[in-house]
Amino acid sequence: MNLDNEYEFFNGFGGFVKDGSEYEILLEGKNKPPAPWINVIANKNFGFHISESGAGFTWATNSRENKITPWSNDPVSDKASEAIYIKDEISGKVMTPTSLGKTDRGTYLVRHGFGYSKFYHEEESIEQELTVFTPLDEPIKIWELKLTNHSDRERFMGLTYYVEWVLGTEREQTNPYILTEYNNEHEYLSAKSIYNYHFRKHNAFMFTSEMIIGYTGDRHEFLGRKGSILNPEGLDIKLSNNTGVSYDSCGAIQVSISMKPNESKTIIFGLGQSVHLEEISKLRYKYKDLRKATKELKRVNDYWEEMLGTIQVKTNDRAIDIMVNGWLLYQTISCRINARAAFYQCGGAYGFRDQLQDALSLLITDPTALKNQILIACSRQFEEGDVQHWWHMPMGVGVRTKITDDLLWLPYATSAYIRSTGDYTILKEKVHYIKGPLLEEGQHEAMVTAEKSEISASIYEHCKLTILHTEFGKHGLPLMGGGDWNDGMNMVGIEGTGESVWLAWFLYTVLGDFIPLCHHEGDIESGEQFEEMRKTLLTNIESHSWDGDWYLRAFYDDYSKLGSKENAECRIDSISQSWSVISKGAQKDRAEVAMQSAVRYLVREEDGISLLLAPPFDKTDKNPGYIKNYYPGIRENGGQYTHAAVWLAIASTMIRDYSLADTLFTILNPIHITSSKRESLKYEKEPYVMIADISLSAPYTGRGGWSWYTGSAGWMYQGLVHWFLGIRKEEDELIIDPTTPTSFGDFTITYKYKTTVYEIQVESRSKGVMVAEGLLLDGEKIEGNRIKLSDDGKIHVVIV
Repeated sequence: MNLDNEYEFFNGFGGFVKDGSEYEILLEGKNKPPAPWINVIANKNFGFHISESGAGFTWATNSRENKITPWSNDPVSDKASEAIYIKDEISGKVMTPTSLGKTDRGTYLVRHGFGYSKFYHEEESIEQELTVFTPLDEPIKIWELKLTNHSDRERFMGLTYYVEWVLGTEREQTNPYILTEYNNEHEYLSAKSIYNYHFRKHNAFMFTSEMIIGYTGDRHEFLGRKGSILNPEGLDIKLSNNTGVSYDSCGAIQVSISMKPNESKTIIFGLGQSVHLEEISKLRYKYKDLRKATKELKRVNDYWEEMLGTIQVKTNDRAIDIMVNGWLLYQTISCRINARAAFYQCGGAYGFRDQLQDALSLLITDPTALKNQILIACSRQFEEGDVQHWWHMPMGVGVRTKITDDLLWLPYATSAYIRSTGDYTILKEKVHYIKGPLLEEGQHEAMVTAEKSEISASIYEHCKLTILHTEFGKHGLPLMGGGDWNDGMNMVGIEGTGESVWLAWFLYTVLGDFIPLCHHEGDIESGEQFEEMRKTLLTNIESHSWDGDWYLRAFYDDYSKLGSKENAECRIDSISQSWSVISKGAQKDRAEVAMQSAVRYLVREEDGISLLLAPPFDKTDKNPGYIKNYYPGIRENGGQYTHAAVWLAIASTMIRDYSLADTLFTILNPIHITSSKRESLKYEKEPYVMIADISLSAPYTGRGGWSWYTGSAGWMYQGLVHWFLGIRKEEDELIIDPTTPTSFGDFTITYKYKTTVYEIQVESRSKGVMVAEGLLLDGEKIEGNRIKLSDDGKIHVVIV
């Protein structure tokens, strides 16, 4: 292995290479990351995740309901369910191109990139280079294994590709009903589960570019009585070619190759799933041709280069550059939008609010992604106006709840889409509602398989209905219902009288964004109604929610306060303070005091943590909900909930506290958090993606919660690009409004607008005041901080 190891931010376990576009992990003996460091690779209908050991799982269509191979979230064992084995037929030595957790086989180098992972290893004079990826629009996973013989003799190698089948949600349920068979004509092994109602017509399949000389569908035969995936006894025998039913199911195919001294050979293995047998044979023959695999990998690389290349930044903080220029959007698209699964959670479902927020981060890069998500969200709205909190496709089964913020993200996202693109035509598009049984009295939520309603309405009407569905309580604030943004506070207002202060700020924001759309549509009556509602709402917030130094979080059903200095626990909550600013609704003096209070009580710079609330729930007689089931200082219960921590950072840019904004974004950046081996051991999770939460409670202070599958990635991107570095697009204008401190120095942003490139140079300030009052566009002065975008195919230079 002769790789260029010019690391950035090496921490003892790995570092960034290739200008930050790859993260390389070094496995040497027992030196391995403190938890599995994975990559999530997915197109819209198929994908997998893979850790540095080669473990992971593969799915099609729905990552929870239709796992092809088993998902495991055991960070200790990180057990593999798919593997490739290389056996020297003369010496009997067995090698694996991925470590599978072994610590006695020399060095492995692992590189996670955008849309692929690579594994490098050399053993017994055989150099191994394995690339794993999924094509952009095909239901297949490709393993491209290149072997080079560095010995002075011809080598005869037997290669085996092995997978364990699930073909459903749980292997224990599906295993007795899995049918395997071998297609002699087209040379592939297939498996299907007749137990899995929704996917019983789907055939999983595995193949190779070489001639198959043996196969089995019997896991017992391959692993053996005493063997395991680390040491399968089936490698010592010729496989029996047994397939059928009633086996402990697996798939294993064997090939044989020879290599002369210094000869290299590339072998393809493929794993996929399809309803159509013609598609299986088509894919199998396509990827028998190595050139087609190479071409498809280039398509993947080109796609991500274009998608992530729309905005590229160069600052004095390389950690910001690396995250903004690739990893934040890659995490959002590949994991949150496409896969909807990762190591610590295998969701599979769409969340109504979740994917709308994720897609918001693509407003400049890929606005059609947000438009599509808006249309999908509308199709999950009941005739009555409420929505499915989450749902599984293609079945449509999901939960109907009393959660009160979900539906309001629809007008929020729609307004943001129109503001950025100028595309008002979306308001006219029609989408059918869904229908299902109403929640009965005393019923908080219900699993329903919703049916498509005969009634359809425009996107505008869908959005308007969400606002009209909102109900108000004694203080004139929105009812909290079964939880607002914090699902864990599901009992605060469950009886129907508790109110949410955060939701009031959010609704105030939504109304402000939506009223112009009412006027655009000629719906003057609704516009005036919402204007009156907004004024009344703000009066009610300021009259009833100010606690002296910060804003309350909510009122319980018995009208007692939550998030007040009167409380022993949860005296202050971050999101009421941040959204008092983000909404632009709070009185200026109160907003500033609220933010100062949030920083004083919630930001712990010494631990690098920005808490959601403090102190945690523990002994209080009140029952806020399942949030209290978490140990104090864990997750939502007084730990860092990163999603909210980003909102606090965004709010700090809006009050023009440049130094605070810099501090908050810095402590949220995973590259800074994992700067040393000691810090990485404490934090545990990947240095290249955002995490959902960080623990406060000793001895776990600073330990990251689950990684990858979190909306904080999309919000971190929005926070850094739109607010901290200050690049926002409104219709055909670009707003340049940085909020970086003097110490941040000069920086540049390259923005690709259609066929045109804008190079934006922000020069440092000497007095620490950052107000973009005038710009130079190609040498000409422009008043204000907006430039009109022009698609003229040229390069334009903007100096701030």
